[in-house]
Amino acid sequence: MTTELEKRLSPYLFPVMEREVFHSDIQNKSPLLTRDYKAIVRKDTGELISIMNDTYKIVPNSEVIKPLMEQLNMLDTSWFIDSSHSYVESNRMRLQVTFPELIFSDGRSDVSLSLFLHNSYDGSEGVRMFWGAIRAICKNGMIFGQVLSKFYSKHTAGINIGNLNQQVEATYEKIPVIKHRIEQLLNEKVNDAIRMSIENKLGKKVMKYVEEQEDERNQKAKNMWVLYNFLTYFISHNVQQRMRAGYQLEVSRLFKL
Repeated sequence: MTTELEKRLSPYLFPVMEREVFHSDIQNKSPLLTRDYKAIVRKDTGELISIMNDTYKIVPNSEVIKPLMEQLNMLDTSWFIDSSHSYVESNRMRLQVTFPELIFSDGRSDVSLSLFLHNSYDGSEGVRMFWGAIRAICKNGMIFGQVLSKFYSKHTAGINIGNLNQQVEATYEKIPVIKHRIEQLLNEKVNDAIRMSIENKLGKKVMKYVEEQEDERNQKAKNMWVLYNFLTYFISHNVQQRMRAGYQLEVSRLFKL
């Protein structure tokens, strides 16, 4: 019998394979085999996902998700696959795991720690695992790239999920550091420099959204934490799933969180 978890993970675990690449010979009008590239293909549908150079090594989603599930099942704390920031496409995927018991408060809402696992078959990113959080009242996704550890492996190297239990414990122990940084943001006024950085790094559309939120409230963002939550709300509700991580990482850098 298929469990609910297996059903949730099934779309991520499609089989992939490598195929030879041929190119047309203009002079002889016949296909020629190239050893410099390989095709990455979905085995179940035959869909061509990408053309990669010959040094590229496939790391199937199953090879990172299944070991992660094994590690999660050994934890003492509860967890669930969180659909709010998870997605899967043929070329890329992001899987969010949220820990509802590992929480802290920002003064208005409970915030649960989350883990974000990434992989791709088109070279857009290697296997990556980020620690972040999800805000209860609005499902704002956050990445704490500056204050929490992150894992990265290129496809040309081996991968190792590591001892997740130790990572969870170490991450939870850093909650006071996160809360301290939030307190700093609560006491830090918004200046023109950060507004300019937001527009330069995230785009005019994002800055326009911030200004619209301020107009609705008839006041400028009263501190950096308010501004931060304007941005995480916009990203979580107005940016396509496959693009959210890039925005979240940029906000993490901008706010040193």
